[in-house]
Amino acid sequence: MTLLTAMLDDPRGYGRIIRARNGVFRRIVEEKDASEAEKQIHEINSGVYCFRGRDLWPALQKLENKNRAHEYYLTDVVALIKGKVDTMLVGDAREILGINDRRQLAQAEHIMRERIVDDLMSQGVTMTDPASTFVDADVSIGQDTVIHPFSTITGHSVVGQDCVIGPMTQIRDSTVGDGCRVERSHLEHVKIASNVVIGPFSRLRPGTELADGVHIGTHTEIKNSKIGAGSAVPHFSYLGDAVVGANVNIGAGSITANWNGFEKNVTEIGDSVYVSCDTIFVAPVRVGSDATTAADTVVTKDVPAGSLAIGRAEMKIVEGYTARRRARRNASKAAKK
Repeated sequence: MTLLTAMLDDPRGYGRIIRARNGVFRRIVEEKDASEAEKQIHEINSGVYCFRGRDLWPALQKLENKNRAHEYYLTDVVALIKGKVDTMLVGDAREILGINDRRQLAQAEHIMRERIVDDLMSQGVTMTDPASTFVDADVSIGQDTVIHPFSTITGHSVVGQDCVIGPMTQIRDSTVGDGCRVERSHLEHVKIASNVVIGPFSRLRPGTELADGVHIGTHTEIKNSKIGAGSAVPHFSYLGDAVVGANVNIGAGSITANWNGFEKNVTEIGDSVYVSCDTIFVAPVRVGSDATTAADTVVTKDVPAGSLAIGRAEMKIVEGYTARRRARRNASKAAKK
């Protein structure tokens, strides 16, 4: 049989390899059963063995739990098998690190993160701070893309070439096309085409698809919606279950009211629609191409193409109001004296 060993600077927690003076393998001693002198040995058992089946099965039947832990040690099989025991020293001790607690798990994850980002950088991806960048093994990132600190790209995400991601961005199981900019935002199960700008502080939820050249601005949330090429949702808006055409502008504070208390409903907005600030679309509703909504409008029925939808109360001007209000205030103060 042959077993794999490694040299560790800190061998705590591992079984030690005991050798004769001439270097021949003698046995494995678990740390719980090791003497103080044996604990100083840095060569450890990796837990990787190569047995002949005809030798292993009889030895397993002879195992006993006569040790301090009262456990059955697989390592005791080594002493029970007759014949020479060979050892092979692993070249990189990190390959065989055991994970027995949260600290060792974090150590192994750190090593894997280093390898992943190092491989990406060798392929032409820029990591401005590799130590604070977290990328999963199944992620693909294109050449000349820049990843800024505190960004996390996980799952089966694909990021194209010449993108800028982060800082402080999370991308999970999403596709991001070439030339995109995503800053301080959260993307989950979304598809982003090329030359799209997202953020800061945007949230794109599952089912969202953005076409080429879309702009999603600060504090915007989009869920299960399709946004056409060249359209913009610049800031402080929510689009849920919406289909938005090309070259549409969604003004600040606009939302689609997609939930009626029983089911989700769709809002359809055609090409080149201009949506003014604080527009509420009560779904299901459809807005035709090249239409306009006035600020502070609640859209409750379909809007024909090229039309203006205005649904706010008429503004009233009360002249002289400020002077009368001030006079009443002064009179009230005088009465209290």
